[in-house]
Amino acid sequence: MAQDKKNQKTDGKQQSPFEDYLCANLYWWGFLAVLAVISYFVCGAVWDDVTSGVMEFIFVILGGGFTLVSAMDYVYEKYYGRSPGEIKK
Repeated sequence: MAQDKKNQKTDGKQQSPFEDYLCANLYWWGFLAVLAVISYFVCGAVWDDVTSGVMEFIFVILGGGFTLVSAMDYVYEKYYGRSPGEIKK
């Protein structure tokens, strides 16, 4: 009974891999925005060199890195993810 509810989609439409990666990136960037606000106040609510460095790390390193790896993983799955004998559904 519980498995039947898990297997059913609410709208009956299955997401494409691109939509999955896009959704994951939106969640990640939203999390980073919340983290940036919290970090701003932890750093003293003053925009100085420390706060600037923290924001650069959050958005460039964490955000950019996650987005880059997601894009590379999407390309890999699109072109090399399936074996030749596997049928697309």
